[in-house]
Amino acid sequence: MRIGLIGILGEETKADFWGTMARVAEIGYQGVEAVDGVLFEGDVAANLARFHGLGLQHLTTSASIDDLLNDLDGIVARTKATGADRVSVWWSNANYRDILLSEAEIYNVAGAKLAAEGLRLCYHNHEHEFRYVVDGENALDILANNTDPANLYFTIDVGWVTMGGADPAAVLHQLAGRVPTIHVKDFYDINERNSFTALGTGIVDFNSALSAAKETGVEWAVVEQDRLRNLSAWDTVVTSYLNLKERAL
Repeated sequence: MRIGLIGILGEETKADFWGTMARVAEIGYQGVEAVDGVLFEGDVAANLARFHGLGLQHLTTSASIDDLLNDLDGIVARTKATGADRVSVWWSNANYRDILLSEAEIYNVAGAKLAAEGLRLCYHNHEHEFRYVVDGENALDILANNTDPANLYFTIDVGWVTMGGADPAAVLHQLAGRVPTIHVKDFYDINERNSFTALGTGIVDFNSALSAAKETGVEWAVVEQDRLRNLSAWDTVVTSYLNLKERAL
C-alpha cells in the first residue's frame, strides 16, 4: 500500500499550497485526496505536471448524489484533468432502507458510466452506516448488496467503522476487491465522536485492519484527522506517517 493524505493541513495549504505539497512529499506521502480545486487554478496541465514532479498523485475528486445525477460529464472531465482515477461520495444520511435502495440505483447507473471512462466510483463510510440495521443488514451492507461490484467501490474509514461498533478487518474481508482505499483515522475515546487523535495513539486496532487491507488488495492508506488534538498539524502529519511506516506499510 502507498500512503496518502487528506485534510489536516488546511490552513497551511491555503497559505502556501505548493510549499505545503513539497513538504508533504518530502515526509514520504505519495498521494493527496481532494485538492482538485487548487489544481484547477490557472493552467491545469502545468499544475498537474508540477504536482507529479513533487512525486505526488491526485487520488480522487468529490461528488454529491446531485452531481452524479446532473453533472456526470463534468465529473468525468474534472477527474481526468487532474489525473485521478476515482470519484468519491463522502456522505449519505443512510437512515432509511428505501432511500438506500434508491441511492444504490443511482450509484449503479453513475458507476457504470464512470467505469466506461476508466474511473471508479467510491462510497466513503462514517459510523452511522453500521448503526442503522434492518433485517440483519446494516446500511453499508444494503449498498454493497444492491450494487454491482464493478460499479460501486468503497473507501473504508477504519476509524468510523470502529466508532460504529464494527470490526474494520472483517469489513475489509467482506468487501474484498471493492476497496481501493482506506482512510486511517484514530480516536482516543470510543464514546466521544469528536475524540480524534494522531494515528496510533488511540483505540483503533490498526494492526488487524492493515493486515486485512494488505490481504485484500487495498492500494492506498490515506491519513485523515478531522480535528487536531495536542499536536500541531505538521506534527500530526509526521506522527501518523511514521506510525504507518513502523507497521511496515
